Amino acid sequence: MSMHRRGLGFLCLLSALLIFIKVPSASAIPAFARKYETSCQTCHTGFPKLNPFGEAFRLNGYRMPKETEEQIKIKPVSLGAEAYKKMWPRAIYPSDLPGQVPLALNVKMASVYASSLDDSGHTIVHNDFQFPQEANLFAGGTLGEHMSFLGEVTWSENPDGSSSTEIERLHLQAGSFIGPEHLFNIKIGKFAADLDDGFHEMWLSTDNGVDNLFTFNPIGLHGGTGLSDAGAISLPVNVKGIEAYGVAKHRWFYTVGVVNGLGPSASGNVDGNASKDVYARVDYKFGGMGLDGDSTGVTLPPENWRERSFRVGVLGYHGNGSGVDFPLTDDTGATVNVQDRTFNRAGIFASWYYDDLNVFGVAMSGRDRLDTFAADGSLSNAQSFRYNSWFVQSDYVILPPLQASLRYESVTPPGAAGVKSLRALNASMAYFFYANVKTMVEYRRDLSESKNYQLSTILRFAF
Repeated sequence: MSMHRRGLGFLCLLSALLIFIKVPSASAIPAFARKYETSCQTCHTGFPKLNPFGEAFRLNGYRMPKETEEQIKIKPVSLGAEAYKKMWPRAIYPSDLPGQVPLALNVKMASVYASSLDDSGHTIVHNDFQFPQEANLFAGGTLGEHMSFLGEVTWSENPDGSSSTEIERLHLQAGSFIGPEHLFNIKIGKFAADLDDGFHEMWLSTDNGVDNLFTFNPIGLHGGTGLSDAGAISLPVNVKGIEAYGVAKHRWFYTVGVVNGLGPSASGNVDGNASKDVYARVDYKFGGMGLDGDSTGVTLPPENWRERSFRVGVLGYHGNGSGVDFPLTDDTGATVNVQDRTFNRAGIFASWYYDDLNVFGVAMSGRDRLDTFAADGSLSNAQSFRYNSWFVQSDYVILPPLQASLRYESVTPPGAAGVKSLRALNASMAYFFYANVKTMVEYRRDLSESKNYQLSTILRFAF
Protein backbone atom coordinates (compact mmCIF):
# COMPACT_ATOMS: atom_id res chain seq x y z
CA MET A 1 0.00 0.00 0.00
CA SER A 2 1.42 3.45 -0.92
CA MET A 3 2.13 6.09 1.70
CA HIS A 4 -0.65 8.23 0.22
CA ARG A 5 -3.25 5.46 0.60
CA ARG A 6 -2.07 4.61 4.13
CA GLY A 7 -2.46 8.29 5.03
CA LEU A 8 -5.99 8.37 3.65
CA GLY A 9 -6.87 5.22 5.57
CA PHE A 10 -5.56 6.67 8.82
CA LEU A 11 -7.55 9.89 8.37
CA CYS A 12 -10.75 7.97 7.65
CA LEU A 13 -10.19 5.79 10.73
CA LEU A 14 -9.51 8.86 12.86
CA SER A 15 -12.73 10.52 11.66
CA ALA A 16 -14.72 7.40 12.49
CA LEU A 17 -13.20 7.12 15.98
CA LEU A 18 -13.91 10.76 16.75
CA ILE A 19 -17.66 10.15 16.44
CA PHE A 20 -17.57 8.20 19.70
CA ILE A 21 -15.62 10.72 21.73
CA LYS A 22 -17.67 12.49 24.39
CA VAL A 23 -17.74 16.24 23.77
CA PRO A 24 -17.22 18.54 26.78
CA SER A 25 -19.65 21.36 27.42
CA ALA A 26 -19.28 24.30 25.09
CA SER A 27 -17.31 27.25 26.39
CA ALA A 28 -17.40 30.90 25.44
CA ILE A 29 -15.19 32.05 22.57
CA PRO A 30 -13.85 35.41 21.43
CA ALA A 31 -15.13 38.94 21.83
CA PHE A 32 -18.89 38.59 21.38
CA ALA A 33 -19.08 35.36 23.38
CA ARG A 34 -17.33 37.08 26.28
CA LYS A 35 -19.64 40.08 26.08
CA TYR A 36 -22.80 37.95 26.29
CA GLU A 37 -21.24 35.01 28.17
CA THR A 38 -22.61 32.55 25.65
CA SER A 39 -21.24 29.75 23.48
CA CYS A 40 -20.12 30.27 19.89
CA GLN A 41 -22.85 27.73 19.02
CA THR A 42 -25.36 30.49 19.73
CA CYS A 43 -24.42 32.10 16.42
CA HIS A 44 -22.51 29.38 14.56
CA THR A 45 -23.45 25.96 13.28
CA GLY A 46 -19.71 25.44 13.67
CA PHE A 47 -17.35 28.39 13.31
CA PRO A 48 -17.10 30.20 10.97
CA LYS A 49 -20.43 29.14 9.39
CA LEU A 50 -23.30 31.20 10.80
CA ASN A 51 -26.64 29.68 11.76
CA PRO A 52 -29.85 31.69 11.12
CA PHE A 53 -29.59 33.43 14.51
CA GLY A 54 -25.96 34.33 13.83
CA GLU A 55 -26.89 35.82 10.47
CA ALA A 56 -29.47 38.02 12.20
CA PHE A 57 -26.86 38.99 14.83
CA ARG A 58 -24.42 40.06 12.11
CA LEU A 59 -26.99 42.03 10.12
CA ASN A 60 -28.11 43.72 13.35
CA GLY A 61 -24.69 45.30 13.84
CA TYR A 62 -23.37 42.55 16.18
CA ARG A 63 -26.26 42.93 18.59
CA MET A 64 -28.75 40.32 19.72
CA PRO A 65 -32.15 40.56 18.03
CA LYS A 66 -34.47 42.48 20.40
CA GLU A 67 -31.46 42.98 22.68
CA THR A 68 -32.09 43.93 26.30
CA GLU A 69 -29.67 45.28 28.87
CA GLU A 70 -29.89 42.03 30.85
CA GLN A 71 -28.42 40.05 27.94
CA ILE A 72 -25.16 42.00 28.10
CA LYS A 73 -23.10 40.33 30.84
CA ILE A 74 -19.99 42.51 30.57
CA LYS A 75 -21.34 46.02 30.82
CA PRO A 76 -19.93 48.74 28.55
CA VAL A 77 -18.00 51.76 29.80
CA SER A 78 -20.16 54.88 29.53
CA LEU A 79 -18.79 57.91 27.67
CA GLY A 80 -21.00 60.78 28.76
CA ALA A 81 -24.09 61.14 30.91
CA GLU A 82 -27.47 59.85 29.73
CA ALA A 83 -28.88 63.37 30.04
CA TYR A 84 -26.65 64.52 27.15
CA LYS A 85 -29.03 62.77 24.75
CA LYS A 86 -31.72 65.36 25.52
CA MET A 87 -29.21 68.21 25.27
CA TRP A 88 -27.91 67.23 21.82
CA PRO A 89 -26.77 69.11 19.73
CA ARG A 90 -25.84 71.48 22.52
CA ALA A 91 -23.78 68.62 23.93
CA ILE A 92 -21.90 65.72 22.34
CA TYR A 93 -24.13 62.66 22.11
CA PRO A 94 -23.01 60.05 24.70
CA SER A 95 -21.56 56.71 23.70
CA ASP A 96 -19.85 53.74 25.31
CA LEU A 97 -16.87 51.42 24.91
CA PRO A 98 -16.78 47.63 25.20
CA GLY A 99 -16.35 46.60 28.85
CA GLN A 100 -13.53 44.23 27.94
CA VAL A 101 -10.70 44.33 25.41
CA PRO A 102 -12.68 43.35 22.28
CA LEU A 103 -9.99 41.11 20.77
CA ALA A 104 -9.98 37.49 19.64
CA LEU A 105 -7.37 35.26 18.02
CA ASN A 106 -8.00 32.52 15.47
CA VAL A 107 -5.07 30.21 14.63
CA LYS A 108 -4.88 27.66 11.81
CA MET A 109 -2.40 24.77 11.62
CA ALA A 110 -2.30 22.70 8.43
CA SER A 111 -0.60 19.61 7.09
CA VAL A 112 -0.87 19.87 3.30
CA TYR A 113 -0.27 17.08 0.79
CA ALA A 114 -0.61 18.45 -2.74
CA SER A 115 0.12 17.28 -6.27
CA SER A 116 0.30 19.56 -9.31
CA LEU A 117 1.70 19.77 -12.84
CA ASP A 118 4.30 22.40 -13.73
CA ASP A 119 4.62 24.12 -17.13
CA SER A 120 6.74 21.29 -18.52
CA GLY A 121 4.17 18.65 -17.60
CA HIS A 122 6.09 17.15 -14.66
CA THR A 123 4.24 16.24 -11.50
CA ILE A 124 5.26 18.16 -8.37
CA VAL A 125 4.36 16.70 -4.99
CA HIS A 126 4.34 18.72 -1.77
CA ASN A 127 4.04 17.31 1.74
CA ASP A 128 4.24 20.26 4.06
CA PHE A 129 3.71 20.97 7.76
CA GLN A 130 2.45 24.55 7.98
CA PHE A 131 2.47 25.10 11.74
CA PRO A 132 1.01 27.71 11.91
CA GLN A 133 -0.30 28.47 8.46
CA GLU A 134 -2.29 31.53 9.47
CA ALA A 135 -3.21 33.62 12.51
CA ASN A 136 -6.12 36.08 12.53
CA LEU A 137 -6.47 38.82 15.12
CA PHE A 138 -10.08 40.02 15.31
CA ALA A 139 -11.50 43.11 16.96
CA GLY A 140 -15.26 43.53 17.21
CA GLY A 141 -17.76 45.37 19.31
CA THR A 142 -20.39 48.08 19.57
CA LEU A 143 -20.06 51.82 20.12
CA GLY A 144 -23.12 53.38 21.67
CA GLU A 145 -26.64 52.57 20.54
CA HIS A 146 -26.22 52.56 16.79
CA MET A 147 -22.59 51.93 15.83
CA SER A 148 -20.36 48.88 15.70
CA PHE A 149 -16.99 47.86 14.28
CA LEU A 150 -15.15 44.80 13.01
CA GLY A 151 -11.49 44.39 12.11
CA GLU A 152 -9.20 41.52 11.13
CA VAL A 153 -5.42 41.47 10.81
CA THR A 154 -4.03 38.30 9.22
CA TRP A 155 -0.51 36.91 9.46
CA SER A 156 0.27 34.10 7.02
CA GLU A 157 3.31 32.10 6.02
CA ASN A 158 4.25 32.03 2.34
CA PRO A 159 5.44 28.87 0.52
CA ASP A 160 9.01 30.24 0.37
CA GLY A 161 9.17 30.54 4.17
CA SER A 162 8.60 34.29 4.30
CA SER A 163 5.53 35.73 5.95
CA SER A 164 3.11 38.57 5.33
CA THR A 165 0.71 40.62 7.42
CA GLU A 166 -2.42 42.27 6.04
CA ILE A 167 -5.41 44.22 7.31
CA GLU A 168 -8.09 42.09 5.70
CA ARG A 169 -11.07 43.94 7.15
CA LEU A 170 -11.64 47.09 9.17
CA HIS A 171 -14.94 48.91 9.04
CA LEU A 172 -17.26 51.12 11.04
CA GLN A 173 -20.98 50.41 10.84
CA ALA A 174 -24.03 52.46 11.76
CA GLY A 175 -27.64 51.34 11.70
CA SER A 176 -31.22 51.82 12.83
CA PHE A 177 -30.76 55.56 13.32
CA ILE A 178 -33.31 56.62 10.68
CA GLY A 179 -36.50 54.99 9.42
CA PRO A 180 -37.92 51.63 10.54
CA GLU A 181 -35.70 49.33 12.57
CA HIS A 182 -33.26 47.22 10.51
CA LEU A 183 -34.21 49.00 7.25
CA PHE A 184 -31.12 51.16 6.76
CA ASN A 185 -27.56 50.37 7.83
CA ILE A 186 -24.34 51.76 6.45
CA LYS A 187 -20.70 50.70 6.76
CA ILE A 188 -17.49 52.30 5.59
CA GLY A 189 -13.99 50.86 5.38
CA LYS A 190 -12.58 47.58 4.10
CA PHE A 191 -15.02 44.71 4.45
CA ALA A 192 -16.49 41.53 3.01
CA ALA A 193 -19.26 42.87 0.77
CA ASP A 194 -22.79 41.73 1.57
CA LEU A 195 -22.99 41.03 -2.16
CA ASP A 196 -21.26 37.76 -1.14
CA ASP A 197 -23.46 37.05 1.89
CA GLY A 198 -23.69 33.29 2.37
CA PHE A 199 -20.79 32.26 0.12
CA HIS A 200 -17.87 34.50 1.10
CA GLU A 201 -14.90 32.52 2.51
CA MET A 202 -15.35 34.35 5.84
CA TRP A 203 -18.60 32.43 6.50
CA LEU A 204 -17.96 29.11 4.71
CA SER A 205 -17.69 25.83 6.59
CA THR A 206 -14.93 24.66 4.21
CA ASP A 207 -11.29 25.76 4.40
CA ASN A 208 -11.07 26.43 0.65
CA GLY A 209 -13.09 29.29 -0.77
CA VAL A 210 -15.23 29.18 -3.91
CA ASP A 211 -12.45 29.64 -6.47
CA ASN A 212 -14.62 29.69 -9.58
CA LEU A 213 -16.44 32.85 -8.40
CA PHE A 214 -13.54 34.77 -6.87
CA THR A 215 -10.28 33.71 -8.56
CA PHE A 216 -11.17 33.23 -12.22
CA ASN A 217 -9.12 35.74 -14.23
CA PRO A 218 -11.10 37.03 -17.24
CA ILE A 219 -8.16 39.01 -18.66
CA GLY A 220 -6.39 37.42 -21.63
CA LEU A 221 -5.82 37.90 -25.34
CA HIS A 222 -8.87 35.74 -26.05
CA GLY A 223 -10.63 36.13 -22.72
CA GLY A 224 -9.71 34.41 -19.46
CA THR A 225 -8.84 30.74 -19.38
CA GLY A 226 -7.80 29.91 -15.83
CA LEU A 227 -7.80 30.55 -12.10
CA SER A 228 -5.30 32.95 -10.59
CA ASP A 229 -4.71 34.33 -7.11
CA ALA A 230 -3.15 37.48 -8.57
CA GLY A 231 -5.02 39.92 -10.75
CA ALA A 232 -8.31 38.03 -10.75
CA ILE A 233 -11.30 40.37 -10.93
CA SER A 234 -14.22 38.00 -11.37
CA LEU A 235 -15.64 39.08 -7.97
CA PRO A 236 -13.74 40.94 -5.24
CA VAL A 237 -13.11 39.01 -2.03
CA ASN A 238 -12.93 42.21 0.02
CA VAL A 239 -13.77 45.78 -0.95
CA LYS A 240 -12.86 49.30 0.17
CA GLY A 241 -15.77 51.68 0.06
CA ILE A 242 -19.25 52.43 1.37
CA GLU A 243 -22.15 49.98 1.58
CA ALA A 244 -25.78 50.35 2.60
CA TYR A 245 -27.91 47.35 3.49
CA GLY A 246 -31.09 46.53 5.33
CA VAL A 247 -33.89 44.12 6.13
CA ALA A 248 -37.52 45.03 5.34
CA LYS A 249 -40.58 43.27 6.70
CA HIS A 250 -38.32 40.66 8.36
CA ARG A 251 -37.64 38.76 5.11
CA TRP A 252 -36.51 41.16 2.38
CA PHE A 253 -32.76 41.83 2.24
CA TYR A 254 -30.99 44.41 0.08
CA THR A 255 -27.51 45.84 -0.27
CA VAL A 256 -25.89 48.46 -2.52
CA GLY A 257 -22.24 49.46 -2.52
CA VAL A 258 -19.83 51.95 -4.09
CA VAL A 259 -16.23 50.73 -3.86
CA ASN A 260 -12.73 51.03 -5.27
CA GLY A 261 -12.06 49.21 -8.49
CA LEU A 262 -8.83 47.76 -9.86
CA GLY A 263 -5.62 49.08 -8.41
CA PRO A 264 -3.08 50.31 -7.76
CA SER A 265 -2.56 52.66 -10.70
CA ALA A 266 0.69 53.90 -12.24
CA SER A 267 0.14 57.23 -10.48
CA GLY A 268 0.34 55.52 -7.10
CA ASN A 269 -3.33 55.78 -6.13
CA VAL A 270 -4.93 52.92 -4.21
CA ASP A 271 -7.67 52.82 -6.84
CA GLY A 272 -6.57 52.28 -10.42
CA ASN A 273 -8.67 55.11 -11.83
CA ALA A 274 -11.16 57.77 -10.80
CA SER A 275 -14.15 55.54 -11.54
CA LYS A 276 -15.79 53.52 -8.77
CA ASP A 277 -17.35 50.07 -8.99
CA VAL A 278 -20.94 49.52 -7.91
CA TYR A 279 -22.90 46.46 -6.83
CA ALA A 280 -26.37 45.51 -5.60
CA ARG A 281 -28.30 42.49 -4.34
CA VAL A 282 -31.90 41.72 -3.32
CA ASP A 283 -33.05 38.54 -1.49
CA TYR A 284 -36.22 37.12 -0.02
CA LYS A 285 -36.41 34.36 2.60
CA PHE A 286 -39.35 31.96 2.81
CA GLY A 287 -39.90 30.22 6.15
CA GLY A 288 -37.58 29.87 9.14
CA MET A 289 -36.32 32.72 11.28
CA GLY A 290 -36.58 36.19 9.80
CA LEU A 291 -33.39 37.83 8.58
CA ASP A 292 -33.67 40.28 11.47
CA GLY A 293 -34.21 37.47 14.01
CA ASP A 294 -38.01 37.74 14.03
CA SER A 295 -39.79 34.44 14.74
CA THR A 296 -43.39 35.67 14.90
CA GLY A 297 -45.74 32.94 13.71
CA VAL A 298 -42.86 30.48 13.16
CA THR A 299 -42.21 27.39 15.27
CA LEU A 300 -38.45 26.90 15.52
CA PRO A 301 -36.80 23.66 16.68
CA PRO A 302 -34.64 23.72 19.85
CA GLU A 303 -31.53 22.97 17.75
CA ASN A 304 -30.67 26.45 16.50
CA TRP A 305 -28.86 25.28 13.35
CA ARG A 306 -32.06 23.63 12.14
CA GLU A 307 -34.87 25.25 10.21
CA ARG A 308 -36.90 24.76 7.06
CA SER A 309 -36.48 27.73 4.77
CA PHE A 310 -35.62 28.85 1.27
CA ARG A 311 -33.77 32.06 0.46
CA VAL A 312 -33.35 33.31 -3.11
CA GLY A 313 -31.89 36.48 -4.55
CA VAL A 314 -30.27 38.24 -7.49
CA LEU A 315 -26.96 40.08 -7.51
CA GLY A 316 -25.01 42.31 -9.87
CA TYR A 317 -21.64 44.04 -10.09
CA HIS A 318 -20.35 46.70 -12.52
CA GLY A 319 -16.74 47.83 -12.78
CA ASN A 320 -14.54 50.06 -14.91
CA GLY A 321 -10.92 49.05 -15.35
CA SER A 322 -9.91 51.58 -17.99
CA GLY A 323 -6.38 52.88 -17.52
CA VAL A 324 -5.19 49.86 -15.54
CA ASP A 325 -2.70 47.85 -17.64
CA PHE A 326 -2.17 44.10 -17.52
CA PRO A 327 1.01 43.26 -19.52
CA LEU A 328 0.68 40.14 -21.70
CA THR A 329 2.62 38.49 -24.53
CA ASP A 330 0.70 38.19 -27.80
CA ASP A 331 0.89 35.40 -30.40
CA THR A 332 3.94 37.03 -32.05
CA GLY A 333 5.88 37.29 -28.78
CA ALA A 334 5.43 41.05 -28.47
CA THR A 335 4.43 42.64 -25.16
CA VAL A 336 1.00 44.27 -25.15
CA ASN A 337 -1.13 45.87 -22.45
CA VAL A 338 -4.69 44.69 -21.88
CA GLN A 339 -7.29 46.75 -20.03
CA ASP A 340 -10.63 45.46 -18.79
CA ARG A 341 -12.51 48.53 -19.95
CA THR A 342 -15.86 47.56 -18.40
CA PHE A 343 -16.92 44.38 -16.65
CA ASN A 344 -20.35 43.21 -15.51
CA ARG A 345 -21.43 40.31 -13.33
CA ALA A 346 -25.00 39.08 -12.89
CA GLY A 347 -26.07 36.09 -10.82
CA ILE A 348 -28.65 34.32 -8.73
CA PHE A 349 -28.17 32.99 -5.20
CA ALA A 350 -30.26 30.32 -3.46
CA SER A 351 -30.05 28.62 -0.07
CA TRP A 352 -32.30 25.81 1.17
CA TYR A 353 -32.39 24.60 4.77
CA TYR A 354 -34.07 21.34 5.67
CA ASP A 355 -33.30 20.48 9.29
CA ASP A 356 -29.66 19.29 9.36
CA LEU A 357 -29.05 19.93 5.65
CA ASN A 358 -28.15 23.22 3.98
CA VAL A 359 -27.79 23.30 0.19
CA PHE A 360 -26.79 26.60 -1.41
CA GLY A 361 -25.18 27.91 -4.55
CA VAL A 362 -24.67 30.69 -7.08
CA ALA A 363 -24.93 30.81 -10.87
CA MET A 364 -23.20 33.83 -12.39
CA SER A 365 -22.46 35.23 -15.84
CA GLY A 366 -19.64 37.70 -16.53
CA ARG A 367 -18.97 39.97 -19.50
CA ASP A 368 -15.66 41.83 -20.00
CA ARG A 369 -14.74 44.44 -22.62
CA LEU A 370 -11.00 43.89 -23.18
CA ASP A 371 -8.94 46.59 -24.96
CA THR A 372 -5.49 45.58 -26.22
CA PHE A 373 -2.82 48.27 -26.67
CA ALA A 374 0.40 47.86 -28.62
CA ALA A 375 3.80 48.93 -27.26
CA ASP A 376 3.38 52.40 -28.81
CA GLY A 377 0.10 52.92 -26.93
CA SER A 378 -2.19 52.49 -29.93
CA LEU A 379 -5.40 50.47 -29.58
CA SER A 380 -4.93 47.28 -31.59
CA ASN A 381 -8.05 45.33 -30.57
CA ALA A 382 -11.28 45.77 -28.61
CA GLN A 383 -13.55 42.83 -27.97
CA SER A 384 -16.12 41.61 -25.45
CA PHE A 385 -15.97 38.16 -23.86
CA ARG A 386 -18.48 36.27 -21.72
CA TYR A 387 -17.88 33.50 -19.20
CA ASN A 388 -20.25 31.52 -16.97
CA SER A 389 -19.63 30.04 -13.54
CA TRP A 390 -21.64 28.24 -10.91
CA PHE A 391 -21.25 26.18 -7.77
CA VAL A 392 -23.43 24.18 -5.43
CA GLN A 393 -22.47 23.21 -1.87
CA SER A 394 -24.11 20.90 0.63
CA ASP A 395 -23.42 21.18 4.38
CA TYR A 396 -24.75 18.45 6.68
CA VAL A 397 -24.72 18.20 10.47
CA ILE A 398 -24.22 14.47 11.11
CA LEU A 399 -23.94 15.08 14.84
CA PRO A 400 -23.47 18.54 16.37
CA PRO A 401 -19.69 17.99 16.67
CA LEU A 402 -19.37 16.13 13.34
CA GLN A 403 -20.18 18.02 10.13
CA ALA A 404 -19.57 17.33 6.44
CA SER A 405 -19.45 19.50 3.31
CA LEU A 406 -19.35 18.75 -0.40
CA ARG A 407 -19.00 21.35 -3.18
CA TYR A 408 -18.90 21.22 -6.99
CA GLU A 409 -17.57 24.21 -8.94
CA SER A 410 -17.57 24.96 -12.66
CA VAL A 411 -16.34 27.78 -14.92
CA THR A 412 -16.91 27.91 -18.66
CA PRO A 413 -14.26 30.32 -20.04
CA PRO A 414 -14.87 32.45 -23.12
CA GLY A 415 -13.48 31.28 -26.45
CA ALA A 416 -14.38 29.12 -29.38
CA ALA A 417 -17.00 26.41 -29.17
CA GLY A 418 -15.78 23.30 -27.43
CA VAL A 419 -13.73 25.08 -24.74
CA LYS A 420 -13.76 22.81 -21.71
CA SER A 421 -15.11 23.96 -18.39
CA LEU A 422 -12.83 24.27 -15.38
CA ARG A 423 -14.33 21.89 -12.82
CA ALA A 424 -13.40 21.14 -9.22
CA LEU A 425 -14.68 19.02 -6.34
CA ASN A 426 -14.17 19.99 -2.70
CA ALA A 427 -15.05 17.62 0.17
CA SER A 428 -14.44 18.09 3.88
CA MET A 429 -15.21 16.52 7.24
CA ALA A 430 -15.00 18.63 10.41
CA TYR A 431 -15.01 17.57 14.04
CA PHE A 432 -15.34 20.01 16.95
CA PHE A 433 -13.42 18.84 20.03
CA TYR A 434 -14.76 21.95 21.75
CA ALA A 435 -16.92 24.81 20.56
CA ASN A 436 -13.71 26.72 19.79
CA VAL A 437 -11.38 23.88 18.73
CA LYS A 438 -11.98 22.42 15.28
CA THR A 439 -10.25 19.72 13.23
CA MET A 440 -10.82 19.18 9.52
CA VAL A 441 -9.86 16.83 6.74
CA GLU A 442 -10.40 18.46 3.35
CA TYR A 443 -9.81 17.11 -0.14
CA ARG A 444 -9.88 19.20 -3.31
CA ARG A 445 -9.48 17.81 -6.85
CA ASP A 446 -9.23 19.50 -10.21
CA LEU A 447 -11.64 17.40 -12.28
CA SER A 448 -10.13 18.75 -15.50
CA GLU A 449 -6.65 17.46 -14.55
CA SER A 450 -6.57 14.44 -12.24
CA LYS A 451 -2.95 15.08 -11.14
CA ASN A 452 -3.92 18.39 -9.53
CA TYR A 453 -5.28 17.71 -6.06
CA GLN A 454 -4.76 18.67 -2.43
CA LEU A 455 -5.38 16.86 0.85
CA SER A 456 -5.21 18.99 4.00
CA THR A 457 -5.49 18.12 7.67
CA ILE A 458 -6.36 21.28 9.59
CA LEU A 459 -6.52 22.33 13.21
CA ARG A 460 -8.19 25.63 14.10
CA PHE A 461 -8.72 27.14 17.52
CA ALA A 462 -9.99 30.51 18.68
CA PHE A 463 -9.80 32.37 21.97
